[in-house]
Amino acid sequence: MTHQPTVIKLGDIAEVIAREFPARDMLTVYVGSNAATPTASLDAITEALKAGWPKLPYLRMVHILLQGPVSYVEPGLQDRIMAFSIFSGGDVRAAANEGRAFYLPCTLANLDSLIGNDKPYTPDVAIFKVRPHEVTGEYSLGLSVEALHTAIDHAKCVIAELDMSMPFTQGQSVVDASSLDYLVQDDVRPVYETPAPDFDHMPPGERRIGELIATHFIRDGVTLQVGIGQIPDAVIGTIKEAEFRDLGIQTELYGDGLMVLQKQGIVTNRKKKQHMGYSTTPLIMGSRALYDFVHVRAGIQMRPCTVTNAAEVVRKNSPFISINTAMGVDLFGNVWADFVDVRRYYSGVGGQPDFVRALNDPAYGVPIITIKSVTHKGESKIARVHPPGVSLTASSYDGVVVVTEYGIADLRGLTIGEKTLAVASIAHPRYRDEYLKAIHDDPMLTKPLRCPSRKLPRGVTLYQGPISLPDA
Repeated sequence: MTHQPTVIKLGDIAEVIAREFPARDMLTVYVGSNAATPTASLDAITEALKAGWPKLPYLRMVHILLQGPVSYVEPGLQDRIMAFSIFSGGDVRAAANEGRAFYLPCTLANLDSLIGNDKPYTPDVAIFKVRPHEVTGEYSLGLSVEALHTAIDHAKCVIAELDMSMPFTQGQSVVDASSLDYLVQDDVRPVYETPAPDFDHMPPGERRIGELIATHFIRDGVTLQVGIGQIPDAVIGTIKEAEFRDLGIQTELYGDGLMVLQKQGIVTNRKKKQHMGYSTTPLIMGSRALYDFVHVRAGIQMRPCTVTNAAEVVRKNSPFISINTAMGVDLFGNVWADFVDVRRYYSGVGGQPDFVRALNDPAYGVPIITIKSVTHKGESKIARVHPPGVSLTASSYDGVVVVTEYGIADLRGLTIGEKTLAVASIAHPRYRDEYLKAIHDDPMLTKPLRCPSRKLPRGVTLYQGPISLPDA
């Protein structure tokens, strides 16, 4: 007979952990993430720590992006519990910038190198959400698979929140009852929802970026990895309008935009060589309509990050187009995404380096980095050099394609001098001439022979479409 998990209440979680590990000074807890963040369980642990009973070991909370409030990062608890965040937002970001949480850099493809057997953060406890199947009795990890199978395999205490607001997703999200030790059924909080994109009212700059990418890189039959945000949404909106055919999806985060493409039959996945016939993702996040769409849908299959972000799987699904955003790009083609500068942490590297390096040979596809040319304060997001000390998600030797609202800089195969000219050429007009003059006047930057100052550099395609910008 299949082992069934023991049903407990939220208030019992801390007591269960204390009972399971009576002689330990420190425990590592792996937490499910994103839309399926088990907020109620995290709050229950925090309340127990504040109350001082039951007595718990020091807790290392390891996770990627958590949605909603994260109570255990509030001031005064760090001698009892600490976040080790691989990707952060909101509360954890603020805590990390104030020294109350640790940023743990790791790409999503390499999560197992942190939490696998005998690794630095092998979990003792795993906490996450599940949704039961009404017929089979199996459980699904629903919206967040990421590295949870590895966490479940190694944790000695597995606690799951049963959440009927979460869809039952298929693929490698399915776990049997014997994988779970404890099940919390009451007082859990529903999964997190985010608004669907408004494709009809995209800002003009983002629309121009979407048009550039769709026009110059998207073709029938390509496989896509697309993030979430206004720029990726604009790309999806342009793809939707152009009515491409037989696109495939292999991404690290599946959102409303990709659902729209799949609903319209633009995404069929029939041209994929690996996982043909269905979209693959480790994470789903978006609107209630999205969650209803993916519920028991065979055309959406969950896979761990170690699969979706693996170089060999990406390359098998060539031609592959990867579209990601960044905090900034410098004139040499270095890209950073987890820090604003060395004193201001923002998020994490995510899977961007995984896809960039999987596509280091143009035969496999195109790694695209999209940025608006300036911040909302009007500061250039293209810098002369990257902020010292920050980690890079792509470096000059990776050979990415950078797209702003002013054009495309295809840096693949360019010399350093050519890269600087190409990146400067798609900067905001307020900064462009200054950058180009500095490059031409600097004898240390080797330029192409007989390169006139006003000739369009190699690798550059400027925007020529109909969408105008108010400050151009």
